[in-house]
Amino acid sequence: MKRTACFAIAAAMLLSISAGTHAQDTLLCVGAFWTEDEANLMMKRFESTWGTMESWEQRAEMIRSGIREGMQLNRMPAITGQFNPVIHSKRSMDGYTVENIAIESFPGFYITGNLYMPAAPKEKNPAVLCPHGHGTDMRFSETVQSRSAALARMGAIVFAYDMIGYGESLQVNHKMPVALLLQTWNSRRVLEYLISRPDVDPDHIGMTGCSGG
Repeated sequence: MKRTACFAIAAAMLLSISAGTHAQDTLLCVGAFWTEDEANLMMKRFESTWGTMESWEQRAEMIRSGIREGMQLNRMPAITGQFNPVIHSKRSMDGYTVENIAIESFPGFYITGNLYMPAAPKEKNPAVLCPHGHGTDMRFSETVQSRSAALARMGAIVFAYDMIGYGESLQVNHKMPVALLLQTWNSRRVLEYLISRPDVDPDHIGMTGCSGG
């Protein structure tokens, strides 16, 4: 009797899921999403929040301030420069070079990663921050290496770095509440380091994304 009941419940769940999926007009978005009409309505509501560039700048600063406050970025020390970079083990590959790098995020805490460079860099080059998503040793994965190498071949200086609690950055577990603060700070420091390099064009800096990265 119990087995029959279990099968009945499982069948009902599968039918419910199937019906919900086929009820959608499109499978491009599965789950909670806005229709085009709903999205247009929401955009009109967003537009009413600001009507001029000045009002938008005020709202943007309010959002940025809320993010900084929520992350408690004000808890971090006021540090500029002092990266104390450690760069070694350079390898020449097909169209690019790669080497190990570590820079000091704050005294005693290093950001570990790899620096990818074009084989024939220009005097000033675009730069890309390349974080990774969740997964074991993702910086060493084929996807991250391929992405970084491809960008370097295209002429960019790429800094692929470990997220908190991954790779060689094992000072703090990534599940600790402080990880969000430290990770954001680390990304900021990587950006500042790239800007400080004489071979980087500070007006052409981008950042990739990958799941948690």
